[in-house]
Amino acid sequence: MQKMKSRKKTKSSSNPTRISEFRYLPTELCTQILANLPAKTVLRFRCVCKSWCDIIDNPDFVALHRKICKINSVSSKLLLSFEWLGRFGRKGCLLTVRHADALRKTDQILKTSQKYDLNGSCNELVLIRGLTGLGERNPLMLWNPCIRKSLSIPLPPLLSSSAGRVVYAFGFAPNINDYKVVAISSDWSQADGTNTCFAVYTLSDQQWSLRNDGFNMSYPYYSRMFSRYCPQTGFNFQGALYWIGYDPNRDGNVADSSTHLVSLDFDLEKFNYMELPFASDDRGAVRLPFRLRESLAVFCISSVQSSIWALEGDIGTGVWTQRFSGLSSSDGFDLFKSAPFLPLFYYDSDDGGRIVYWKNSYNITSCQVHELGKSMRDYVDMQMYMEGLVLCKGYGAEDLQSCS
Repeated sequence: MQKMKSRKKTKSSSNPTRISEFRYLPTELCTQILANLPAKTVLRFRCVCKSWCDIIDNPDFVALHRKICKINSVSSKLLLSFEWLGRFGRKGCLLTVRHADALRKTDQILKTSQKYDLNGSCNELVLIRGLTGLGERNPLMLWNPCIRKSLSIPLPPLLSSSAGRVVYAFGFAPNINDYKVVAISSDWSQADGTNTCFAVYTLSDQQWSLRNDGFNMSYPYYSRMFSRYCPQTGFNFQGALYWIGYDPNRDGNVADSSTHLVSLDFDLEKFNYMELPFASDDRGAVRLPFRLRESLAVFCISSVQSSIWALEGDIGTGVWTQRFSGLSSSDGFDLFKSAPFLPLFYYDSDDGGRIVYWKNSYNITSCQVHELGKSMRDYVDMQMYMEGLVLCKGYGAEDLQSCS
């Protein structure tokens, strides 16, 4: 007997009931699902249908995606590595993504023969200045490394009215949900040396505006604040940029110019100062601000001991609390003393807290230094990295490859 094969009828994949259910999925639910996906995946889903494209291109969705990414990126600790190729970057630069714990490369964003300088980063954007031999008039650009988009920024108007060096600070103003670039310069031609120029570029308006609200400081203070301790080496946290400096109300000839935590509030466009905590044997210590989980903190290390202080409350009114105190090693102190202005990254590990600084890892419990990123170039700048969608729609942004 011939064996009879029974065949089951398969349901058509084009079930009208299923299509109806998919089509009428609430917009709020679609928005929440899409906002939890990686930025690159979200961009691919723009092509699924017009309704999804409208959701993703909405500025409110971009802000929601950024908020969720911040929550999810607390444990991932990705860093954006910016390296010069060749001596003094003569062969261009390299942009990669690395894990903070071992500086292992996970993605290469861009390799270009053009020479650039990193002038700051915040959330998903980095501020880049092209080095073309034009000095202060070198072009500015905002890059979104994740989606490979770039936006050219016009030069600030203070270049035509100031004879001094221009310093840039970049950050995010949460109250208005907008990015800002702040340009600061002191006019050397003034007899009293107190005429400081201050201009602000907002991403939504894509234009500069001069601020004439009495933002003046002495030239000695300006020179020390924005030469040795520069906002370009600071880090963004909760709407402000933080770096180490000193109070301009103090004597400009003080020996130690790392006595205060300085911040630039991007909503208020205002500088704040707060005296740093000091231990009894802290003289000659290197002090570096960083993010300790969800708190603002300062790492202090001398030839004798190291400590971590966290700020409870707002800058200016908060209180410093010591979270760690222990001995230091000569290798550890030499590491931080060799370049006391680079960004510092902290992460928890099984054998205690670790600090990634330049191309090394420092264990604050054992005081041991381990070299990381041996394949990385001598000149490297690293910033916190987060995927995001800013510049994906509007602003006249171009593909990042066009910058090479």
